[in-house]
Amino acid sequence: MGRVRSGDEAGKYVRVDELPDSPPSYLILLAHDQAFKHGCGDYWVEDHQSLEDFFAEGKWIVDWPGTNGEHS
Repeated sequence: MGRVRSGDEAGKYVRVDELPDSPPSYLILLAHDQAFKHGCGDYWVEDHQSLEDFFAEGKWIVDWPGTNGEHS
């Protein structure tokens, strides 16, 4: 789980779940709170490249705990 620092969904929490497709697709979950109980929404992308494109299109900079620095 991370927090969107800047971009279209700044301030929201984000979680990306890899789905068991072949190749994997991804479910992107968003919420106003860390428990994902308020202001929730989701998106689905068909593959890893689409996931990268999704983050780039929204101009998301995400702080991912446990990583060195920021990642988009």
